[in-house]
Amino acid sequence: MEVTIRISGAQGEGVESAGRLTAQALAKLGYHVFAFRQYASIIKGNPTMFYQIRASTTKIYSHGRWSSFDVLVALNKNALVAYEGGAKYLIYDSADRSTPQRRGEVPIPLADYALKAGNKIMRNTVAVGALMGLLGIDISVLADLLKREFGEKGEKIAEQNIQAAQMGFDHAVKAVGSALGFGKVGEPKLLMSGAEALAVGSILAGMRFYAAYPMTPASPIMHFLAEVGPKFGVAVLQAEDEIAAMNMVIGASFAGVRAATGTSGGGFDLMHEAFGLAGMIEAPAVVFLSQRGGPSTGLPTETEQADLLMALSPSHGEYPHAVIAPYTIEDGLYAVAKAFNLAEKYQIPVIVATDLYFNESLTTVDDIDWKRFKIERGELVTSPVVWDEYKRYKLTETGVSPRAIPGILGGMHVATSDEHDERGDVITDRHLPEIRKAMHDKRMRKLAKVVEEMEGPAVFGSGEIALVTWGSTAMPLLDLASLERDVEVIAFRDIYPLNKEAALRALDGAKALIDVELNYEGQLALYLKRELGVELKMKILKWWGEPFSLDELSELV
Repeated sequence: MEVTIRISGAQGEGVESAGRLTAQALAKLGYHVFAFRQYASIIKGNPTMFYQIRASTTKIYSHGRWSSFDVLVALNKNALVAYEGGAKYLIYDSADRSTPQRRGEVPIPLADYALKAGNKIMRNTVAVGALMGLLGIDISVLADLLKREFGEKGEKIAEQNIQAAQMGFDHAVKAVGSALGFGKVGEPKLLMSGAEALAVGSILAGMRFYAAYPMTPASPIMHFLAEVGPKFGVAVLQAEDEIAAMNMVIGASFAGVRAATGTSGGGFDLMHEAFGLAGMIEAPAVVFLSQRGGPSTGLPTETEQADLLMALSPSHGEYPHAVIAPYTIEDGLYAVAKAFNLAEKYQIPVIVATDLYFNESLTTVDDIDWKRFKIERGELVTSPVVWDEYKRYKLTETGVSPRAIPGILGGMHVATSDEHDERGDVITDRHLPEIRKAMHDKRMRKLAKVVEEMEGPAVFGSGEIALVTWGSTAMPLLDLASLERDVEVIAFRDIYPLNKEAALRALDGAKALIDVELNYEGQLALYLKRELGVELKMKILKWWGEPFSLDELSELV
């Protein structure tokens, strides 16, 4: 049992709240839900932005198809004209069409009902009420959600919205009945966005400081943490810019606190120098790189995966770091936990690469595996040491040195961006080449140990055709694999340093390897050719701001 709903209207007409309420209602009834919104970088206007909600009794990973859906809720005439051809059922304002009503249509006086309830702005609530009626969902489910949504604005506002929803509900039931029959199928499911998954995973992984400067699509991470983080001992700070944010994270890490920042490509450009500083002074740090279309401001509210090559080699010079790209929103919870452990155990900066599609989509999450949030702090010095003997950057076989933080008796040392010796003192004498070689070798030796913890790509399904991808593009591909018998999905999550042996095992055996990415060059394919000598000659690439959908993938594969 499955339904796909598209709610469309102008920005400022309440499309986002209507979509979120619908997704929450379906999740509350026990359905697997995925929801994604398309919008422009303006506050009002864009007459046909939309929120697409997909719900099913079986596990789903993406928004589904672009070309066809079961229900269209059109909040204005432009939305009705733009999308009615793909829908089986239509809910729209009766003032937007004068032609006779056709089967499956629910013309409803949205504005009149909203005014009757108290305010014309509640047209979207009337429409959601009508949608609940069409779906067969008890209006009490929506009423509870409206109380929670508008309760802070006062009881009167909440009651007015419930009245508006009830009028829409009654109208739809009278017009077409509860045609789709979506009743309760199980216990309520947890619904969260990708940004929320990253934030929750960070809290569970022990992060206690988050600094960032607002930039779509990373901003929702900070918004969520600002509201929830302090309840769990997380300090959240909006920095004056991305440079300051990265430096603040390094400072917090130097003090022994698990810390992170988040930004998009343009902000990460500014962080490069400080990111390299973390590499030089061997300070753990986690950066959420939330990709969008570039270069420059590019497509600020559209998705893309074009920052992979930058993530593989950020800043200047050579130093160890890691790149992880969660391939589902649920996986984002655990990818973050791994990122913090890698950062601290090996004293390196770690990038968690996502994108707008990942961060801003909503999905239901199954039971959380609490065992996967074990905190590993590595060579952290917690007891007094002898200052004359302590060497912060001690040459070791693994490349990982004992890390003392301020307050540890005898652990005083210098942390500088210049090349230094084992104590941290800047090297300027004739021994410079010898010490430089030893210290650089020490740092780079860490990669051999990090790669032992990097998993090979996840493999889903089986078939002669293998679709090779990374990050959030795996989500629609997982849905495709559940529909197509002969399709296998190979999703890279632990990207750098690459576990070459595991990667080659996963790629071996398929007669056809097809690279699927949201960028122009096929950046993962370029990386795999460099690292493995495996060339993915067939490519399905997209770089104009939209995620892949099931209908276009079915045609291309």
